[in-house]
Amino acid sequence: MSDEQENNFEITMPPVEEYVFSSSSSKILLTSEKNNNPYAKGLALVLLLGCVAGILNGIDFMSPNSGLNKPHNLIYSQTVGAPEKSAIFLGTVTLKDGSPAENYSINIRSKESGNHFSTTDSNGKFRFENLTPSVSMVDIAISGNNTYGITHEILLSPPAGFEPYGFTEIDFIFPDENEFGTDNGTGVFWIHYYEEMKYPLIDPSAGTIFTMFGYAFVGLSTLALILTLISLKTGNLGLIRSTSGLVFFSVGHFYSSCCIGLLVFLVSFLIPKNEGF
Repeated sequence: MSDEQENNFEITMPPVEEYVFSSSSSKILLTSEKNNNPYAKGLALVLLLGCVAGILNGIDFMSPNSGLNKPHNLIYSQTVGAPEKSAIFLGTVTLKDGSPAENYSINIRSKESGNHFSTTDSNGKFRFENLTPSVSMVDIAISGNNTYGITHEILLSPPAGFEPYGFTEIDFIFPDENEFGTDNGTGVFWIHYYEEMKYPLIDPSAGTIFTMFGYAFVGLSTLALILTLISLKTGNLGLIRSTSGLVFFSVGHFYSSCCIGLLVFLVSFLIPKNEGF
């Protein structure tokens, strides 16, 4: 090819099409942004109420003699429909000086069980079987030239779980003679303790178990509170659902935490998720 032909030679390139990019409503979200749901933060605020209710409920259970929830209420509710003759009542009677009250008569009476009589042994111990779980009256007395006696109201525990019998063990201290009032000329001196007490006597172990439930409720509610605060910061919907279960089992006064936990769990499936690639 000559120099002249080489100068006249041109390379023709195909035309380049222009592309126009249009924006869309979708965007690429980071993992942290996908989990950060503003609706979930709103549910976390509701869960905070359930956590506080659960903590207050646990503290209440830890004070069985002064709180709104009392072991007496729980035991009494379980006596309804409990099998007949499924309660055993035992205990010890001692004098003020700590010595055993030997040969003291014991009478336990109730509408459900009728009257049952026994006496204390040389160690001041007694035992009754084939009683029906219920509120009952216990009379403890000693007779000589005069009769001295006391009356307590008790609540017999029903069987727990698969146990065939419910055990109620209560120890009594018999007062000195100078603590009794007038006999009104009858020779019978008596103290009716149940008139001074707001609630019947129960097995002390029942109060201990009740207190343990209180610690469990406080523990669950505290853990739920920590997770709720994390959810409030991150807006993680999955964490909200898990936390609602803890709140549910912390119960709360009048089952308030149960209702809040269940409500948040159900609503969490209705709120929209964050969209993105």
